[in-house]
Amino acid sequence: MQNRKRSMQLFCAEPFRIFFPAGIALGIAGVSLWLLYYNDCLTSYPGTAHARMMIEGFMASFIIGFLGTAGPRITSTPPFSRAELLALLGLDLLAAGVHVGGWHRGGDALFALCLITFLYAIGKRFIRREDSPPPNFALVALGLLNGIIGALLVAVFEDAVYSVPYRFGALLLEQGFVLLPILGVAPFLLPRLLDIPRSDELRESRTLPRGWMPRAAFAAAVGLTIDGSFLLETFGVDTLAAWLRVAVIALYLSIRMPRQGRSFLGDCLRLGVVALVLGLIAETLWPQYRIGALHIVFITGFSFIVLTVAIRVVFGHSGNAHLFQKRLPFFIVVAILLLLAMLSRYVADLAANARGIHLVAAASFWIAAAVVWATKVLPKVRIPDPSE
Repeated sequence: MQNRKRSMQLFCAEPFRIFFPAGIALGIAGVSLWLLYYNDCLTSYPGTAHARMMIEGFMASFIIGFLGTAGPRITSTPPFSRAELLALLGLDLLAAGVHVGGWHRGGDALFALCLITFLYAIGKRFIRREDSPPPNFALVALGLLNGIIGALLVAVFEDAVYSVPYRFGALLLEQGFVLLPILGVAPFLLPRLLDIPRSDELRESRTLPRGWMPRAAFAAAVGLTIDGSFLLETFGVDTLAAWLRVAVIALYLSIRMPRQGRSFLGDCLRLGVVALVLGLIAETLWPQYRIGALHIVFITGFSFIVLTVAIRVVFGHSGNAHLFQKRLPFFIVVAILLLLAMLSRYVADLAANARGIHLVAAASFWIAAAVVWATKVLPKVRIPDPSE
């Protein structure tokens, strides 16, 4: 009983310890839908279920696990309560299960409720903060709002998938919900992966320090411009929307991402960001292969970045911080497998006659990458930080 109580306290203080394993399991389940479909184990096409499992299951679990751990620490507020943790985990898993069952409207509604619960928990801690979060985290908050609004729009307009509200909601949910938090967190995390000081680091303070508001306003303007590009896209202004999105992201990264310093995980994070931008450029240059280009963003961008950040979190909270600066051979294997998954998925749209073969190959490579990552990283989520 005492060990169970201690484990629950650890989960509440560091939610990544339960959300990261849940996320990798949901990701494998979401990708496995293609293997089941092309082996005649599913009768309905799993496109929507796959997309929802990867965004609302895999990505959301890592986002909640990271922010649920970092948020209270950054603001010097109490960790999540047991009720908050169980509510978030239950809604996250229930939404994924409902999607697998084919009731997407219910799954999207549950996911919106999950994010509302999470935003309330984080917002409550922001109000009671002892220290202020980084100004770039305005993008994180906007990303969570993207997820809530997007999930509600696709739930309400599920019967009108070609309508403007549904398409706009899908863009907010499937891209904005993940893209904006990544843009908000990357400039904060990269110096810590590189072990370099930031000359522009703001002082810790409960009141917003001098210079915080202009930087937060800039980050929010970047996020709102990206959302505006999604709205333009839903009205058919595809080329302008795509180039606007690329331009504003490139501008933001050139200003906020540090250029000096080298480390293995730092370079991995940079590679993921570069892949993300290249995928958006490919979408702009070859719109006829838009879905394949977006999988450059999803697989070698979002997935690779999320797994990189998760290594930093797990190792840092299990007494393995000394590994940050070392080359990790297993993660090189993961990177290669994700690259192969991305190439297979992109080729699937070019080779219509062999589409199924390439989708199965892409799914197999992604699952292999997830298994390798999980085998090497997840055992450490059970190890408390010795310094604490």
